[in-house]
Amino acid sequence: MPGARSFADMPIKQKLVSTIVVTTAAALLLSGAGILFADAFLFQRYLRHDLAVLSSIVGDNSTAALAFDDPHAAGETLGTLRARTHVISACIYRADRTILASYRRGGASRPCPPAAAGDEVRATQSSLAVSHPIVLQGRRIGTLVLLYDLGEIGERTRLFGLTILAVLLVSSVIAFLLSSTLRSTITTPILQLAHSATAVSTTRDYSIRARKSSGDELGVLVDAFNEMLEGIQFRDSGLRKALIDRGAALAEAENARHFLETTLGSIGDAVISTDIEGSVAFANPVALALVGWPESEVKGKRLEEVFHIVNEFTRSAVESPVIKVLREGAIVGLANHTLLIRRDGSEIPIDDSAAPIRDASGTIQGTVLVFRDVTERRRAEEVTRRLASIVESSEDAIIGQDLTGMFTSWNRGAERIFGYSADEIIGRSTSVIAGAEQDDEMPGILARIARGERIEQFQGLRRTKSGKLVDVSITVSPIYDELGRIVGASKIARDITEQVRSVERLAQLNAALQRSNESLARSNEDLERFAFVASHDLQEPLRMITIYSQLLVKAYTGDADPRARMFIEYISGGARRMQELLADLLAYAEIGALVDDSRSATDLDLVLAEVKQNLKAAIDESGAQLAADPLPTVIAHRAQFIALFQNLIGNAIKYRSADPPRIRISVQDETGQIRFSVADNGIGIEAEYLEKVFVPFKRLHGKQIPGTGIGLAICQRVVEHYGGRIWVESEAGHGSTFIFTLPATARVRKER
Repeated sequence: MPGARSFADMPIKQKLVSTIVVTTAAALLLSGAGILFADAFLFQRYLRHDLAVLSSIVGDNSTAALAFDDPHAAGETLGTLRARTHVISACIYRADRTILASYRRGGASRPCPPAAAGDEVRATQSSLAVSHPIVLQGRRIGTLVLLYDLGEIGERTRLFGLTILAVLLVSSVIAFLLSSTLRSTITTPILQLAHSATAVSTTRDYSIRARKSSGDELGVLVDAFNEMLEGIQFRDSGLRKALIDRGAALAEAENARHFLETTLGSIGDAVISTDIEGSVAFANPVALALVGWPESEVKGKRLEEVFHIVNEFTRSAVESPVIKVLREGAIVGLANHTLLIRRDGSEIPIDDSAAPIRDASGTIQGTVLVFRDVTERRRAEEVTRRLASIVESSEDAIIGQDLTGMFTSWNRGAERIFGYSADEIIGRSTSVIAGAEQDDEMPGILARIARGERIEQFQGLRRTKSGKLVDVSITVSPIYDELGRIVGASKIARDITEQVRSVERLAQLNAALQRSNESLARSNEDLERFAFVASHDLQEPLRMITIYSQLLVKAYTGDADPRARMFIEYISGGARRMQELLADLLAYAEIGALVDDSRSATDLDLVLAEVKQNLKAAIDESGAQLAADPLPTVIAHRAQFIALFQNLIGNAIKYRSADPPRIRISVQDETGQIRFSVADNGIGIEAEYLEKVFVPFKRLHGKQIPGTGIGLAICQRVVEHYGGRIWVESEAGHGSTFIFTLPATARVRKER
């Protein structure tokens, strides 16, 4: 501990003074504490007894006042308690526990505690409550209760504590002065002896003698010290000569040892030498690195402590080679699959050998252990085995050949593809499997490989043992020997016959598909042209039918019978419906006919305003409420988006419920697209019809609600024409939400 070392290093004179002062202070402090605890305990007992007597006196003096129920007399009796300044409050209770009279010290706020059943003193942390029954002629007529403040005990303790501290300080000063006066008697001889010892240690002059100044134990110590110096002086002269001789011998031995350690330290193997007991005498840096021990700790340890070896598979300990050498006196080697457990617990595979160290007479003086880390060698062997396994198990042909074009290796994949076994092909030329047109291919490839090039995948034809030609994908890489010289080529060949045939068939199918698409495009173009022409050319005959049917009704209003008028109205209504269908069909056909060059920046807020104006009569008649988010500006055909929004909003008004239509148009940006939604509170759509509503001329409500059934088909064609998608989310009786998206690239930033 820092405190203990600090005291131990202090001069003796300071230790003596400190010991006396601390001992005196501790004794006085313990005595004072004992006095304080005893006084507090005894005073509290005295106080309990004193309060019991006081309550008895006051209670007896209050008997008459209580008997005659005289609060004034009882109050005067309690007023005598003012002489006891620590009485907080006092009360005289009647027999029915009501208060007859009470006393409360000035400034006190605590009321009297309730009366107890008998004569008792109850203590709390800060006060004492005394309850004393008032008895008249053997009958209890009331109770006196006092509440006493225990602060008096604290005041008394503080007074005693200050007194004890004053006595402690005065006593400590006196003890310090006395110890300072007497310390020289003890410390002077010790300091003189220490000075002599320091002089001898500093100068190495053993002729110095300490002066004896007393006949006590310190005098005996001085005599013994001087006798020790005489013996040391005598031996020192003899040792100097012996050390000179020994130094020369050690220098020669050190030079030989340094030469040996330098030699052993420079070799690549780990070397550990031991003495005859099997303790480590030397370890070179390679050995220290492998066992994981520092040089400062390894010397002198038993070899088994730093060279812990186990069998790799059984995990059982392997006998120390040093023990075996000392027992047999011959060179021994470790078995295969030996693991060295390093100091940190990691494991290294090693192989080693141990030999005895003999002196000139042939006596064994120790052992030398030589070992090496075989991790890389085993890893290389494992990689070789894995590569051989991969090569053999590969479905591709992996072939080795020398620079003359002779096969040197042939795996099972090559046997499967070309039909030759390894025994049949190794040693033969690559021309065996080359097609007639590839005979001159291999010399050029081998020349490039000899220059160190790698030839990435290329396709070619090769001949199998049966004479069949197969399409193969080939990669060729150089093979290097341990000196980095190119000695051959490694070839990987994959049978791609089926892929080649599949590519040819796919090309034929793509060509056929291209022809079909062109034919379909021409058919669609012809169909759109026909729809446009038909819907346009049929308008005139229908107008004539409508006009003449109306004229017929006007001309023969009085002459025609009811059935004739009904038939004429059917003709007129059918003609009007045919006009509506042709108009919608024309609009539907025109969507695909417009070219993209005619698109322009279209503000959808202005489009919506125009749609509202077009539908104003329907909006006013139905009481519809229409709310919309700010809409973006997009690159589009204005008329097409008028048709889109007019059909969606018109449907929301047309297919309304009993409540006035409430229509909400929302827009939000999503990743790569703009999402629009038109929600209403109408009659909704049953789940089975959600996909069918976009089919042209498909109507779910017959003739109950007017329309041609092509409006949503127009909406779908407009959205898809701009690369978007439209769908509906609805439930019968709960309104519908039509949602469509446009690519984000269609947006144009509005100027602010």
